[in-house]
Amino acid sequence: MLLSAATLSEHSVAMDLAMLSLAVTFGLALGAIRFRGMRLGISAVLFSSLLFGQFGLSIDPSVLRFLRDFALIIFIYSLGLQVGPGFLTSLRNEGLRLNLLSIAVLGLGALMTAGVVKLFHLPHASSAGIYTGAFTTTPGLAAGQDALRQKMGNAPAADSAITMAALAYSVSYPFGVVGPILVIVCVKRLFGIDIAREKANLAAAEEVRRPPIEPFDFEVTEPSLADQKLRDHPLIHRRNVIFSRLLRNGTVSVPTGDTVVQVGDIYRAVGPRNELAEVVAAMGRPATVDMGHVNGDVQRIDLLVTRTAVLRRSLAELDLIRRYGVTVARVERAGVKLVPNATLRLAFADRVSVVGPAAGLKLAESELGNSPDTLNRPQLVPIFVGIVLGVIVGTIPLPVPGLHMSLRIGLAGGPLLAAIILSQWGNLGSVVWYMPVAANALFRDFGLAVFLACVGLDAGAGLWQQIVHGGGLRFMMWGAVITFVPVFAVACYARAVFRMNFVMLSGWISGAMTSSPSLAFANELAGSDAPAVAYAAVAPLGILAPILFAEFLSVI
Repeated sequence: MLLSAATLSEHSVAMDLAMLSLAVTFGLALGAIRFRGMRLGISAVLFSSLLFGQFGLSIDPSVLRFLRDFALIIFIYSLGLQVGPGFLTSLRNEGLRLNLLSIAVLGLGALMTAGVVKLFHLPHASSAGIYTGAFTTTPGLAAGQDALRQKMGNAPAADSAITMAALAYSVSYPFGVVGPILVIVCVKRLFGIDIAREKANLAAAEEVRRPPIEPFDFEVTEPSLADQKLRDHPLIHRRNVIFSRLLRNGTVSVPTGDTVVQVGDIYRAVGPRNELAEVVAAMGRPATVDMGHVNGDVQRIDLLVTRTAVLRRSLAELDLIRRYGVTVARVERAGVKLVPNATLRLAFADRVSVVGPAAGLKLAESELGNSPDTLNRPQLVPIFVGIVLGVIVGTIPLPVPGLHMSLRIGLAGGPLLAAIILSQWGNLGSVVWYMPVAANALFRDFGLAVFLACVGLDAGAGLWQQIVHGGGLRFMMWGAVITFVPVFAVACYARAVFRMNFVMLSGWISGAMTSSPSLAFANELAGSDAPAVAYAAVAPLGILAPILFAEFLSVI
């Protein structure tokens, strides 16, 4: 039986959920359509919901507000858990420069928005909407609307102002999606970029900055460097080189710090390529024997760190070599290979390569956990505890000099900040702030889809009339300018002054604008996932900073 228009317009929780789900479904179907290698993805949910709202297909306002806020919390909290572990790392070295450039883009966009609203007499309530739509920052819109509510209270004008912000966001958003891609194309043509050359230069620079970690077998032939314990050896001390196997007199064993180096020893060393080359050149020569094929009671296995008892403990504290006769040869964390020096502290989901006798490996496996089921099964307690803390953090009033009111980072900033802090902390006893990749993607995409649907349904009512007669065209035009000009200007500066590699630059543009479609375009243009490195370095601040800028635009 087909549903009639009257049935669809009835307001009940069941029908409201059905209407919302239908809008999301249409949006996801639209977002899956590829055009010249690009697709809108979840962003298309906003457009389908706007159409639903335009045709009078809406849901009860109280239900809409609840779903919008709950979905926002789920989306933001999951996003914080995703970017949190790399947040502090992204601020170091080159990441600091990238983040400063991102802040310049976001700050310049906010200044332009404030200037445009004042000079061209646009409604003040539209400023946060234009800004957040231009930068496609969904959390920023929520923060700006919350700041408007704080400023105006529960007066009828507050609802009108919040709707105005949503309208400005909705009409500015489309160019905010395609704008970063246009910037990448324009920068490429302006500077005559050769992608193949940029990729080669990036690979060479990356190898110098972060030499690959690899194993190497060598034989000791230098008498002057023999007869010394490994832990006291002047050539090895303070180097990021680990000795994982020793072949002596036809017997394979795991060397310890008390092992005395002898001429004729064959070692398997693991470490950065440049440091390995220095050690091998000084101590001897490459071995003619492949240690991996020598018989003996020495094996290598990969283990997952899933037991909370070993988290945040250093390898020196665990002392696996003395207790079990095994050594940690390599640690991989979030796809990055780390040298397992004594001060390295283990984190949940680390993949650890351990070398030693079979009996010792079993004991090490028991201690580290190695339970894929634990890794892949999300814990509910840290999710809800994190949400509670995020809501509390979001309600803390923050006095701002020069303003006669305090700001709160609200539901857009509180869960994000809480998730970043908790993911850095790691665990509290058996409660671990870690979410499997698949679960995180599901929570994040679900929350974003529902939030965009709520925004679209709310702003879609009378959308065409607002665009034609209510100033929507002006919002759209200035939103496009604010999308393009700041990031294009700073991108040209980064290329011309800092000679930033274009592959990294395209990822930075996507991260500064927190634009997933442009990241997909940059990856396809580069033929690799290299742009994602720069994207990940700036995305956390690219999410957090617009929340604060949007709040300032709402209250100044």
